[in-house]
Amino acid sequence: MSAGFDFAKLKAALEKSDAASLLDLYADSATMKIVDRNRPPSSPMIVEGKNSIDAFWRDVCSREMTHKVTQEVLSPDRVSFIEECLYPDGCRVLSAMTLNLRGGRIVEHVTVQAWDEVS
Repeated sequence: MSAGFDFAKLKAALEKSDAASLLDLYADSATMKIVDRNRPPSSPMIVEGKNSIDAFWRDVCSREMTHKVTQEVLSPDRVSFIEECLYPDGCRVLSAMTLNLRGGRIVEHVTVQAWDEVS
C-alpha cells in the first residue's frame, strides 16, 4: 500500500456516509472524474480541489441510502473497488472506482457508475 494510505478508513467512511473522514483522505490538489449516463466520457463531471471534493461528498453523504464497498484491489500507488448503493425506493447504483495515490493521499479519483432507472 501507499505509505500511510488507510483503505479501512475509506471503506468505513463510505459505508457510514462520513464525508469528513472521506475528505481527510484526499490531497489538497486532488481531482475527481465521474462518468455515467448523464456525464459521458467526452464530458465527464470534474471536481477539482479539496473544497469542491468536500462539497461533493457532503452532498452524497447527506442522501438517504446505504453503501457497501466490495472487490477491493490494493497496490502501492492505486486502489480500485466497487461501491454498491441502495436508495429507499429500491434504486441501485453500482460504481467502479479507481484512486491514484501519492504520499498516502488520493490525488486522482475516477468513478464510472450506472443507476437503475427507477429514480
